[in-house]
Amino acid sequence: MRNQQLNRNPFPNVILGDHDNNIVKVDWDERCLSEVKRYSFMLNNRYDLDGFIILQSSSTTHLIRNEELTKVVYKYKTRSYHTVFNREVSKDELDSYLAWLCLTVKDLKLIEWYLLQNAKQTYTLRHGFKGKKKPPRIVFRFGNQDKMIAEFLENREYILNFLKVKQKWLT
Repeated sequence: MRNQQLNRNPFPNVILGDHDNNIVKVDWDERCLSEVKRYSFMLNNRYDLDGFIILQSSSTTHLIRNEELTKVVYKYKTRSYHTVFNREVSKDELDSYLAWLCLTVKDLKLIEWYLLQNAKQTYTLRHGFKGKKKPPRIVFRFGNQDKMIAEFLENREYILNFLKVKQKWLT
């Protein structure tokens, strides 16, 4: 599955993901990879989380228009990432670690994600498509990946294989 890329979303109105309360996962919207790495290393080292992976989840194109709003004068992309850590944690530890991260980073999108996840009482990251956006892909690995990362990737592979089979059926 590693080199095989899904071309289109077989279920455009459905977002498939992974939800649980024993894996430290972070959703970084519109952050650069170097910042994601820096904060991931900080969290990993502070709480001895045994390693992590970073997945690039999507990119967004921003358009800056002239005063009349008739022409695009500048265009740029921002990327979003997910970080998944290796050590299993309790729900209380998870809430505490992510609260510390929100206070440290002071990013409104991260705080909003944390509050929404906390209100749902489960933490979710997507595995599959989101509209026309492709499934997240791994862009960085650090440390061990034999526990919760392995479980996360197993669930991810299952969902991507499911989407691939459904895509073949629908074509």
